[in-house]
Amino acid sequence: MSKGRLTRQELGWLLTQEASGAAERLRLGVQVLKSNAPPPPEMGSSPPVDATLDALDDAMRMLGNLHKTPSGVRGRRGRIDLAALIWEVAPDARVSIEPGGGTEVHGDEQELRRMVHLLIGHGSGAGSHVTIRREGDDVRVSVVLGPDSSATAETERAWLHRMAIRYGGRHELEGGMEVLSLPADGVTEAKERDLLRKELDEARKQGEAYARELAQVFAQGGEDATTPSTFPPPLSGTAPAERMAVLTRFAGGIAAELRGLLSQVGRDVQTVRMHQHTSTRQGAQPPGQPPLDEADERLESIKRRMRQVQEIVAELALVGELDPNEGIAEVDLVDLVRSAVRNVTPFVERGGIELTLVTVPEGEGIRVPVRLGARAGALLVRELLAQAVAATPREQQVVVTVTAAGAGDKPELGPRLTVDDAGAALPSTVRRAFLNLELEPSTYGRPSSIPLYVCSEVAAWQGVLLELADAPAGGLRVGLNFPRIGRGV
Repeated sequence: MSKGRLTRQELGWLLTQEASGAAERLRLGVQVLKSNAPPPPEMGSSPPVDATLDALDDAMRMLGNLHKTPSGVRGRRGRIDLAALIWEVAPDARVSIEPGGGTEVHGDEQELRRMVHLLIGHGSGAGSHVTIRREGDDVRVSVVLGPDSSATAETERAWLHRMAIRYGGRHELEGGMEVLSLPADGVTEAKERDLLRKELDEARKQGEAYARELAQVFAQGGEDATTPSTFPPPLSGTAPAERMAVLTRFAGGIAAELRGLLSQVGRDVQTVRMHQHTSTRQGAQPPGQPPLDEADERLESIKRRMRQVQEIVAELALVGELDPNEGIAEVDLVDLVRSAVRNVTPFVERGGIELTLVTVPEGEGIRVPVRLGARAGALLVRELLAQAVAATPREQQVVVTVTAAGAGDKPELGPRLTVDDAGAALPSTVRRAFLNLELEPSTYGRPSSIPLYVCSEVAAWQGVLLELADAPAGGLRVGLNFPRIGRGV
């Protein structure tokens, strides 16, 4: 260790730090001058200032790479007791240690030893008076200044100042004392923990505030949960047929594209399955491949997902087959519902669901005439039932109710179809966004919202009022209110 002067490595590091700071200040000053001064005259072939500053920055980076460490030697890094270092560096010094606080800091032992050595060297010699104590979050080492016996004392103080800043501390002159203050060990972690604890407390408070607001919103929604959210058809002049024409073309095109892709994927899955079985029978199963039973399970899972996609494609294809110019005719709503029930029977049986059809008034031969396009009405009712079946858990019930015009306690109403499922209910505040495909259905425990979107579009096209409400036994109720025959749409 040097006995007073800075080593070549330490001096190079100090000059690099000073030069880097000067270069940065120079660039800032040039930028200020360029922003405030008029454009300079042409300087012939002289290089621009920015190029010169860039070259200076490159030189500073090269110097920084050459002098990465202040001392050039890496020692033990970790928890270091400054009091112990002082005893080792200057065993003849008079050391005053204030009890009650730790004197450990976190850093490199060689660098800290060098800093203490230079600091004590600025005192009144080997027997100088050194004081070390804990002040708050800092470990403070101070010496009584002696006469400057070295011509490089100021350079050494500059090095100490830079090193103190590097460690997050301070190097100061207070009267006749030279003081080095360094963060105590564990202080940074404690501050970070305190800051994190404060942030967590703020987040908890915000979460509680949000929870109260959400509870208030849901409470307000629960007061009129029985009130349905209505989605009437568009006013005359909005050309619902043109809107439906765009939807049918788009749905038909998407269905055709997906069918082609799914057919190819299906053939690929079948090829992989045959290859797997052939390799297993011949005893040539590649190493690392899953066992046959596990591979079959994966293939079956892929096939199930493909079947779900095929069902969505089939729905889009049905929409694409609609004729936007289909004429309106009088059809029996009960026949439409029974036909739709037959179409969804495979899904009902596969899901283990009970589907119940109720007519009001009850009767075997009851007819409920409505005015609809035949294919549009069939698709509307089928999609209404399909979404209810998909949303209902196993061993639960879907109730389909057909109410004739004038039945019940409101004789002025027209025919009505309601479908009550046993799935998750929809808050009144999100029903419109759910219908408009603006929400992720799984967020509210619902399956795909595409069938309900199709229902809303077809209902608006046919002049039917669509309603969403809570089902009496839980779940979602979707209702269709048809105009009375003889009245305008």
